[in-house]
Parts: sequence; C-alpha cells; structure tokens
Amino acid sequence: MSCSICSRVSHPHLPFHCPTCARNQLYQLRIESTRVLLEKEALGKQIEIAVTQDGTQGQKSAQQEPLDTDNDSSPRWALQTTNSNYAESLARRESLAHQIESLKSEAEAKKSEITRRKEILARRRSDAESAKYQLGEREAGTLASVQNTSKRVEHVWHNLHNKTAESRIYLCREVANLYGLRKATKKGQERESYVLGGDFVVDLREMNGIPHEQISTSLSNIAHLLMIVSHYLSLRLPAEITLPHRNYPVPTIYTPSASYRSRDAQTRFDYQSSSSPATSRTMDPRAHTPRPRPLSIGKPLPKLAKDDFATYTLFLEGATLLAWNVAWLCRTQGISISSDSWEEVCDIGKNLWQLLVAPPAHPSTLMRAFAGRDTQTQLKPGKDSPRTTIQRTTSFAMLGHYSHGTAHSFLGASEGVDFMRMWKLPTPTKIADKLKSNLLGEMASAEWELLEEKEWGDAVAESHQAVAHPPKSIVPGSQAGSQADTAESVTSGRTPSSKTRIDSVKDPGGEGSDARPKGKGTKGWTKVGTR
Repeated sequence: MSCSICSRVSHPHLPFHCPTCARNQLYQLRIESTRVLLEKEALGKQIEIAVTQDGTQGQKSAQQEPLDTDNDSSPRWALQTTNSNYAESLARRESLAHQIESLKSEAEAKKSEITRRKEILARRRSDAESAKYQLGEREAGTLASVQNTSKRVEHVWHNLHNKTAESRIYLCREVANLYGLRKATKKGQERESYVLGGDFVVDLREMNGIPHEQISTSLSNIAHLLMIVSHYLSLRLPAEITLPHRNYPVPTIYTPSASYRSRDAQTRFDYQSSSSPATSRTMDPRAHTPRPRPLSIGKPLPKLAKDDFATYTLFLEGATLLAWNVAWLCRTQGISISSDSWEEVCDIGKNLWQLLVAPPAHPSTLMRAFAGRDTQTQLKPGKDSPRTTIQRTTSFAMLGHYSHGTAHSFLGASEGVDFMRMWKLPTPTKIADKLKSNLLGEMASAEWELLEEKEWGDAVAESHQAVAHPPKSIVPGSQAGSQADTAESVTSGRTPSSKTRIDSVKDPGGEGSDARPKGKGTKGWTKVGTR
C-alpha cells in the first residue's frame, strides 16, 4: 500500500522518508504485539480463576474457560487475519499496478526512441546516397575549378611581377641617366672608359696613377648609385654600405660577416680619426666592434702604402667589397660577366654600364648563358588527375626579377639559392689579395714615386741648373691621360675640379685649344733615386 504523503510503496529494503511509511512498516509488528497481549490477558484471567476457585469446580470452570475463550476469540482472530491479508494483498496489487504502469510508460518511451532513431537513420541514408550521387564527377569539377582559379591568380601574380620588374628597370635606368653613367674614350687608350657624375669611373687595377681626389669621388658616386639601385631592386647587398650622414662624412663598407648588425652610432668607425697612422696603431685589437672599410683616401695611393700600410690595406678591401657588390648585383639580375676572373670584378664601370645602361640582351643570348636552367616546368598529369593542369614558370634571371622584397622570385628561396650556387665568383678576400699584390708589384717594378709640389719645384730648378746633365723623365704611354692630369694639378697648385674632369672627358688627352706646350721633365711622375 502506497504512502499518502510520499506516494511510495512500502518495501523492507527501502529507507523511510516520512512517519507514515514508518508506521506502515510497523503495522504488522503492532498486530503481533496486540495478539501477544491478548493471549497474555487470557492467561492471566485463567490464572486468577484458578487461584480464586476451590476444588474441582474451580478446575472445571478453569478447563472450560479457555475453551470458551478460544471459542469466543476464534472469530475475531479470523477476521483480523483476513483483514490483514486483504490489506497486504491490496497493497501488493497496487504496487504491481504501479510497476505495470511504469513499465508500460518505459516501453512506450523506448518505442518512440526507436522510431525517432529509425527516422534519423533513414534521413542519413538518404543524405549519404544523395551525397554519393555522381561524387567523382563533382569532385573532378571542383578540383578543376580550384585549379583554374589558382592558375588565374598565378597568372595575375606573374603579370603584376612583370610590371614590377619593368618599373624597377625604368627607375634604375633613370637614376643611371641622372648620374650621367655613359661610355667615354680617353685619348691614346684603346680600352673604353666609363663616366659617372662627370668623372671617370675608377678601375681598381689602375689606382696607382689616379689622384686620390678622383678615387674618393668615384667610389663615393658608385656607393650612392649602388645604394639607390639596390633600393629600387629590393635587394640587400652582401656587404653593407654606410653613406655619409651626420658626424659621418665619408662612405664606408662592411665585410659580409659584419654587415647588417645592430650597432650603436657612438661606437661606429670614425674614418677621420682612424685614417691617421697614430690612431690606427693605437686601436685596441681586442675590440669586438666590426670595423668598416673606408671608401676614400686623403693622399695618393702609393704614398698611403708607404706611410700607413694598414689604412692602405683597409681601403683596398673596401674598394674590393664595393666592386664585389657590383658584380654580385650584376649576377643576380642575369648580367653575364665575360669571365669570373678578378680583373672583370675590378672593372666597376663596365659592370655598372652593362647593368644599367646597356640594351637588354637578346633572349637567345640569355638562353645560351643559362642553358643549364629549366625555364619552364610543367606538372605531369597522373592517371586520375583532371584535364586542367597548372603551368608553373620559373623566373628568368633578368633585371628587376630576383629580389629580396617580394615572394615572387625571392632570391633567398630554393630557386634563388640554386641560381646563386651556379656562380663561380672569387671571394672578396681573394680579389683583395690579388689587387693588393698587383698594385704593390706595379709600384715595385716601375719604381715610380709621386712628387709633391715643393719637391717638383726643386726638381725643376735642379734641371735648369744642370743643363749639361738633364734628368731622365719617362712617361709610360699606358697612363698618359691620368699622369697628365696629375702633372697639371701639381704644377698649377690646385686639385682637379669638376670642370677640369668634365673637360678631360670632352678632350681626354688633356690637350685643348688653350693648352700650352710643356717641356721635357714637367710631368707629375718621374723616376728618382733614393732620397
């Protein structure tokens, strides 16, 4: 029988939740207790009767009393037992009815869940069948659409890169035109020379016979032009160039290992202080600050080699690094140098002219120069691949294509690395050693010495006094133009200005309409004895 308060069916293994459940649980025990009390009361009455009555009458009445008592109590006990059994059966029936109802509800819930899952499975089967319908054709169409879109985007990317390369070419040629980079031929020389900024571009192999002002000006112009061109081409040169700025009046260049590092402006190399012999000898060799190489000198190169050989070596290294930067830039832009010798690297003017001014080479020439490279690679279609394939083209090495500023034709990618691996350029150290040995050997073999103005005046005076024994003056024909300029600057007591340099370009031999004849022994270079 369920409780009227908590509506739970009583069970001996269930805990109690209310007093009614506890009372219902104790109901049978109370009935048993009542029966025991009634029996006790009947026995007590029998004992009292047995005690109060005497003799046999008492015993008879005592014998009849339990029978009467049993006869009287027998219907009550039967009724109570029947009622108890009825109540128990009623409670069990109600409990079973509740259980049946709960099982029916659970069965209905399970049936509805099964029906719902069947509907979901049927829907999934239908969706799977519709998704698998012509799946191969749809996948092929989607793949072809994606590949066509990729091909179209790549085509637009290539066109944009070509326009960028054309813009770079235009900017580089314009800046070369503004700097006045052109060919010029000196009188008495068969080899062509090159002019930049109104002055001849220095060939590093001929610096012994060139004034130091012209060397410094030429290297400074080359450094400025090289920085602008590398900026337009989005290329980072191997050797970092530092242009003149505040408290830094001259251009310098770093070695490739020391380039592009964060440096404090106060600890940078001061060219004016380090160019003196005393400062170069007193510099701390344990200093970890990278020392840049100067691109200018304050005295003629042979005199610098005698007075301060350390500064002389640093200057040659700087000039070599600048020339190597130009050669590297030519190689990255597809300009094929005639040979990989150090002499071709030292000819800076020729390399700059071929890079910025010379007309572009014919495609067949470029194909022969780079015959080992595949200019176009086509993806081979497989068995199950769609009909549409993407044509991927490898960037061709020409001016404006390879750079460090764009993802297309990135010089640091695998393609650019493979392209640079084909080069056979000598290292800057080898070029510097070759150049230094060549210049020093030229000085030692020719025994030339550049006379200062005062010494030249003394030599002229001595030549007038000793008429009978005139000094021998030898002028090499290979250096006629440069030596004539030097002699003119020494005898006139002034340095060659821009006007003088421009006039020398127009009249390379140094002989104009107002040129006066010079006597023997009036040249700037002369062979002298040991002083």
